[in-house]
Amino acid sequence: MTKKTQLGKLSPRHNFFLNPYSDARFSRCPQCEAKTGQKKVPLVIHVDPHYPLILNYTCRYCAKCDLLIAHQNEIEGYLAQMFSQRAPEVIGNDYLVIGTAEREYWRAGLNNPHPPTDLLDNLHGFKDYRNFERIGGWMTDEAYEKALQGKSPSGSVDNPRNSEKLVETMKANLPISVRGGKDLLKILRKQGFPISDRQTLSIKDVFYGGDEMGIACDITPPGKHKQVVVCSLTQLEIVGATALLDELRMYQEVRKKKLAQLPESAPGGITIKRK
Repeated sequence: MTKKTQLGKLSPRHNFFLNPYSDARFSRCPQCEAKTGQKKVPLVIHVDPHYPLILNYTCRYCAKCDLLIAHQNEIEGYLAQMFSQRAPEVIGNDYLVIGTAEREYWRAGLNNPHPPTDLLDNLHGFKDYRNFERIGGWMTDEAYEKALQGKSPSGSVDNPRNSEKLVETMKANLPISVRGGKDLLKILRKQGFPISDRQTLSIKDVFYGGDEMGIACDITPPGKHKQVVVCSLTQLEIVGATALLDELRMYQEVRKKKLAQLPESAPGGITIKRK
C-alpha cells in the first residue's frame, strides 16, 4: 500500500469508503464479506470553497477491515439541509470527507463554536480512502486492475492505483511549476490572494483525494498567508520543463474527459482552509 500524506495533526484512524450506490447499504463488508455493524463518528467535511463542518453520522463499520462506510446520498442530503439557511449558494459544491474529530471536541463545539484554525489540531485523517465497484460482485482496487487489465473501473473517474503511483512520482520531483486555471484564480482572488493570470505557482505537496477530487496539490502562494490552498491537478496548467510533463497532461486530459461525461459534471475540487 502506498504511503499517503495525512491531513490532521492527530494519528490517522479508519479506512473510509463514500458509497455512491443508493441501493447498497452494506450490511456485509465489501472487502471481507463479514457482517458490518454501526459506528457513530463525528465526520469532518470540507465544502468548497471554505466551509468546514463536523457531522455526527452513523456509518456502517467493519471492525476486521477498520472500514467506515458513509452513504453519499445521505451525506449530501444532510449538507443540503444544513446549508439551506446558512449558505444556500454552496449547495451542490464539491466536498471532501477528510477524517474524524474527537467526540469531546465535537460536543464542546455545539454550544461554543470552535475557531476554524483549531480544526486540523483536532482532526484524525483517514488511513486510506477505499473504492469499490460492482463487477459481478464487489471488487477491490487490486481486483479491478486485474479484471479490467489496468483500465479505470466502470463508472469511476480515476484508476486509484495508477493515480497513487503518479502521486509518488510527483513527490519525487517536487516542486513542480504551475499556473492556475480560470476557476481557481476566481476563487483565490475572492479569498484575498492577488494572483495574476500568468503568475507561476509551485506544487509543494501532493496526495490522492479519492475519485471526487483526484490528485490534490498544495499550491499555497508564497507569503505569510493564514490559508492553505489545495486544488485538483485538473485546475492547473503545468509550466516549464519537467520529465513528468507528458504524463501529467495525459492525466489531466483523461480526467477532464471523464468528468465531462458524468450526468452532472463539475470542475475539479478546490479547497481553501485556514492553517
